Amino acid sequence: MISTLAFLFPHAALGTITLYPLSREFGDAWRDLPTYGDAKNGKPRRPPYAGLASALSAVSGQPVVLMPHSYDPIDDDLAHPAVAVTTRPFDAWTLSTAVRAWERCVRKGEDANTLAPLLAAAAVEHPRLASYVRGAEDGTPHAPGWFYRVAAWNFAERLARTPLPIPNGPTMRHIRWRMDTQGSLISWDHVTKRSTLNPKRTGYALHKLDFRVVTQPGEPLFALHVLPTFSRLATHWASTRTVFIDHGQSKKTLLRMPIGHTKNDDGQWVPYARNHAAEVLEACGMDFAAWPTNDDLAALTGDMRALVPAPIPHVLGKGVGTRFNKILADHINSTFKRPKIIQVGFEPTPVELTRPTKGSITREELDHALDATGHDTVRIIALYNDGTTRRRMADALAPYTDTPDQPLDVSDHADHRLSGRLIVRFHRLPALDRVDQVDWESELAFLDQLEDGTLNGAWVETIWNPKPTKREREAGQHRHDHKRDLRRALYERDIVSQFLARQPEPHPDDAAEADLGPDSETEAEAEVPKDYKAINALRDLMFRLGCVDDRLRHVTDLTDEPILVGIHLRQQRISNRRPGAAERTQMVEALTALHTSNDPNQPWRMDSYDHSTHDWRSQAAAEAAFGRGTIGRDGHARHEEGALLARQHVESALKVLPTDRPLIIFVDTEACRTIWPGLQNVRFGTGPLPGDDLRTPTRPVAVVAITTSYGEVPTPVENTASTRKNLKRPPKPQNRLYRRTTSTGLTSWYIAQASRTYEGFGGAGSIGGLHTRFTLPKDDWALQRKDWHSFTAAQITVPNAGTWVPEQLAALAAQLCHQSLAWDARTRHPVPLHVASAMDRAHPEYRGPSIEPSAATAADEVEDGGIPPSATP
Repeated sequence: MISTLAFLFPHAALGTITLYPLSREFGDAWRDLPTYGDAKNGKPRRPPYAGLASALSAVSGQPVVLMPHSYDPIDDDLAHPAVAVTTRPFDAWTLSTAVRAWERCVRKGEDANTLAPLLAAAAVEHPRLASYVRGAEDGTPHAPGWFYRVAAWNFAERLARTPLPIPNGPTMRHIRWRMDTQGSLISWDHVTKRSTLNPKRTGYALHKLDFRVVTQPGEPLFALHVLPTFSRLATHWASTRTVFIDHGQSKKTLLRMPIGHTKNDDGQWVPYARNHAAEVLEACGMDFAAWPTNDDLAALTGDMRALVPAPIPHVLGKGVGTRFNKILADHINSTFKRPKIIQVGFEPTPVELTRPTKGSITREELDHALDATGHDTVRIIALYNDGTTRRRMADALAPYTDTPDQPLDVSDHADHRLSGRLIVRFHRLPALDRVDQVDWESELAFLDQLEDGTLNGAWVETIWNPKPTKREREAGQHRHDHKRDLRRALYERDIVSQFLARQPEPHPDDAAEADLGPDSETEAEAEVPKDYKAINALRDLMFRLGCVDDRLRHVTDLTDEPILVGIHLRQQRISNRRPGAAERTQMVEALTALHTSNDPNQPWRMDSYDHSTHDWRSQAAAEAAFGRGTIGRDGHARHEEGALLARQHVESALKVLPTDRPLIIFVDTEACRTIWPGLQNVRFGTGPLPGDDLRTPTRPVAVVAITTSYGEVPTPVENTASTRKNLKRPPKPQNRLYRRTTSTGLTSWYIAQASRTYEGFGGAGSIGGLHTRFTLPKDDWALQRKDWHSFTAAQITVPNAGTWVPEQLAALAAQLCHQSLAWDARTRHPVPLHVASAMDRAHPEYRGPSIEPSAATAADEVEDGGIPPSATP
């Protein structure tokens, strides 16, 4: 069995809360508030309930939530009725003074005082949280939206009462937790520190436990997911967004405060408390602590500690490791005796996951796999400027020649045939090294001569994460990253692309020049290490071209030749720097179809949907068409009318597929459940699902949902059925499908794994399985710089099985994650969904500037299991 860091708790364990019902008059008064900006030159915005909740947390030292009271998803954050929820009643004077001061700040000094009297007049209630739960007897428990935010507070408070015992040799180290005003637990008094001499740096980090209350499919009880993180602390204020404060008014609770940055009178950037928390504290007679200096943060002195703002170079790695997760799970089980909680676990099935085919497509299967592209000939255009990169590309292509053991010796600017269907052309492109923007339309004009009916794919050299040299920094110059611009220019020419990061020419190894000794291999006998980065980049380009070999056929048993469809949806902000653009979103919709076949002479074929032509096209052509246009569809969204538009658009695309083939549709649960409510646990299998209009008595349509979100999928702790080789290290999950059936008879499936880093790289990769960061021996302290990996997992459900057996579909999804097309490790999603997500990530506007939808053509108007990155470093 796989045990997890998720726990089912009886409704009696939910405890009680303090609740202030907010009247309709309060809602009307709130809507009359002016827009405001809480910093100098801050952008005006509508005041959210969260702004006042943050200010009330600051003065009360306790968690506070202000949210609409609704059992259904809503778009309007200010919908009525609404409630204010906290752990203990507010002091009446403090409440009135704080709310009045906050409103005065929002109104820029006007003392209208419309909110405080209405909130003070609310009748304080102390209900049991269980009284808000509905549908538990049917296995579909649900509650108002605010319930999921506050249900974990009592759990966290109880857990904080007992220190976490961590074995440390013959003794125990006891970790005491401090709860913050968001309901997380912080190891405030147990800081991990590491220093380096070259360069001279010191870093700090805290352990943090977050809690998320979720539902499990068919489970009558709510599940509490415990999410441990290793939160690294900032040693300067630049770009920080969150600060923890040892609050003077409540020594037990830490204040977690959102912060921003503004310029002071001297033109220096300084932090400030968002949501006017400092002004509210001052109005209530509570002195706000002075902001520490950068030197104070670097020395970890004072009552404030700021989190690093984003993934940045740091002397400490990320992650807590599997041993910490095991100790924490055991501690939770021993702490909560009455009422007893249930640790979520998954039992093994007979289904073993196999990966018989690894590595690149072989020369023997190359032409058969290229037949899946729909073209007689495929051309790889290798664009480079550095000679070393050219050699690396040539070495990766050499296995496809008649002399795979010999270097590929070919000239530039000419086609060279490697196999019956594959040719390659090298072209030196000096513009790749330009530090400023390039007119790629002009630079790529030479490609016009290659529009001869051959399918083209570009393999392009790039400078990975370009950084200015010292001379460039002194001159104020910065390198321009060409990948987005160049990828779009290639898409305009119907060419898909894959980038390969440049590496410096290797220097002679001093050790190689030394006397190797009589038992050592000679230089000729020594095996040359493989350039896996170049090999994997070529594999990624192949699958973007639509090249599919028989590796998927070998691990599946699909006698009815279904079409395997992947529906990838993601909502992205329109960030084109125009007024109001950041407040608008667009829905990214990528759909792929893998056509299976029982004919061994017929390769499986990958198509994707072209929104501009309203048709399914071969993979490379569809990706190029997708990359040429805007990344998302304006008006499509996750809720209400936008969700209906997205659903209708996807359904219309599915109707274009051949009608004589069964369909198995794979979706990401979190991305799609508001579009198709039948994916939600509360309406599982009974609400609308993808393909509903296509299902007939003679044409089965199945829907398989995959959940991968860290907060939604229970974190694996250990494989309890495995014999421990080391008493400290939790046994890793097997390559097997696991399942869990609830008391209502609904089954969900589960696949878990250790990362490639955890399983390799000597002892450094799995150090978190032997030690915790609290008890790492001093001799191994340098390993604190490593990322300590935990086990990861995905959960699979089948809301509609069609004519298939549900576990057969779950096994298919798991196997298509385990055996991927262009990766020798497990992917987060099955192949069709993975390819659709890869199309999104390759778009030039992915998480970047967007084109105005009005600029689109008329036709255009009508997403560690490890995934290979769009640019291989």
